[in-house]
Amino acid sequence: MKNLLANDGWRGMHATRTTNGIVQSRSVAAILFAGAISIAIATWVCFRLGAGVAVVGFVYLIEVLLVSLMGSLVSSVAISVIAVGCLNFFFTQPLFTFRVDAQQDIVVLTAFFVTSFVVTFLVHRTRQLAAVHREQAQLLDLTHDSVVALDMNDVITYWNSGAEALYGWKKHEALGHVADRLLHTRFPAALEDIKKTLIETGRWEGEIVNTRRDGSEAAVASRWALVRDEQGRPIATLETGTDITERKRVEEALQQVSRLTSIGELGASVAHEIAQPLAAVATHGAACLRWIDRDVPDLEKVRASVQRILTDVQRATEIVRRVRMLAKRIAPEMTRLEINELISDVMVLLQREVLKHNVALRATLASKLPAVLGDRIQLAQVVTNLITNGIQAMSTIEDRPRELTIKSWRSDDGYVIVSVQDSGTGIDLRHADRLFEPFFTTKPEGMGVGLSICRSIIDAHGGRVWAENNPGYGATFQFTIPVIGDSGSGE
Repeated sequence: MKNLLANDGWRGMHATRTTNGIVQSRSVAAILFAGAISIAIATWVCFRLGAGVAVVGFVYLIEVLLVSLMGSLVSSVAISVIAVGCLNFFFTQPLFTFRVDAQQDIVVLTAFFVTSFVVTFLVHRTRQLAAVHREQAQLLDLTHDSVVALDMNDVITYWNSGAEALYGWKKHEALGHVADRLLHTRFPAALEDIKKTLIETGRWEGEIVNTRRDGSEAAVASRWALVRDEQGRPIATLETGTDITERKRVEEALQQVSRLTSIGELGASVAHEIAQPLAAVATHGAACLRWIDRDVPDLEKVRASVQRILTDVQRATEIVRRVRMLAKRIAPEMTRLEINELISDVMVLLQREVLKHNVALRATLASKLPAVLGDRIQLAQVVTNLITNGIQAMSTIEDRPRELTIKSWRSDDGYVIVSVQDSGTGIDLRHADRLFEPFFTTKPEGMGVGLSICRSIIDAHGGRVWAENNPGYGATFQFTIPVIGDSGSGE
């Protein structure tokens, strides 16, 4: 049975090849016949007009070129040979014979044949390259990712079917437009900084937000590659994009869950922090009543008590503001912010949690750090997650101090770096590659979303996050955020 099927398959392939061969032979014969007729007509017209060898040779070259554009290499070479024969027989002395007496005519005929052969070969090679390019373009159209080519002025020169499906514009509608103007692109960093990185390294990756033709927004994981010519000069940019809109929706939902979970875990600490100023307000309020109920009210002491009440109310309001900063679920808003100020806000919010776990929290924040472009709520969540993660990593430590150190500084390549270093058990090397995977956790009660959310937030801000074990005890988690402009540095 297997042999029978194999024989049937072989016969089918053989029949297909035979059919293709017959079709190709007929095509070559048809082109050869048409070319021969064309040569004959051109010969008759030139002979009747008394054209010279040079003119006839030029006409024949046009004929050879047209045949080369139409058919195979075989038909083109055959037409070249026929053209040389006609040029010799009808236009070279003695006429109507293939004998050539003059050496000059031999040179002319040889030059014509070589020229026609070169033209034939070049056209054939050009057709081959064009076919390869068409096949490559068809392959690019098979991918679901968008593939867009831009010149050095960001003008679209190629737009595949994946881009059509993602953004809604057809190829002929997108070509010739400036990409970021057509798509109203929102970049995670200044476009000038992105282009600088592209020129220096030859590539760039990041998450961008583009606007579709229908007005909806698409989150895209974008990868850029710089194309250079033989002299090394940049000539184009190839941009591939993966639609991650749905993934970002899921991540945002997980971020909200993580934020609310963090607030739940910090509930006792928040209640304690709010209870202190409220108790002080009650105390100062009672004092005010005593000063007012006197026969001669002591207005100075009343004023002082009221001032203390206002101060304590401000303290409680600030605590509520910080909690709301974590609990809000709003669209990301990229604004100019000071990273040290954000770290300080989170540290105050987590102060009770730090004391509860007997952790010594230290901060070494560089002065005069440049501002960064980021979403305050999201970056506060990253810092909160990393500090909470460090506190939990030291929960079982009894033989050494529980120390948590937060540092910030500016790198030489234009980033602000924040690190959170603990003295806990460190990272199990078996799990090091999976730390930032969604839903991966080594804690029995953990959800496995905290570090994954940190990575997605930092990636969206054009930075990166990583972790490594310390030389002694514990681990250090670090992340980077691009700075805005060049507004100074600090150590």
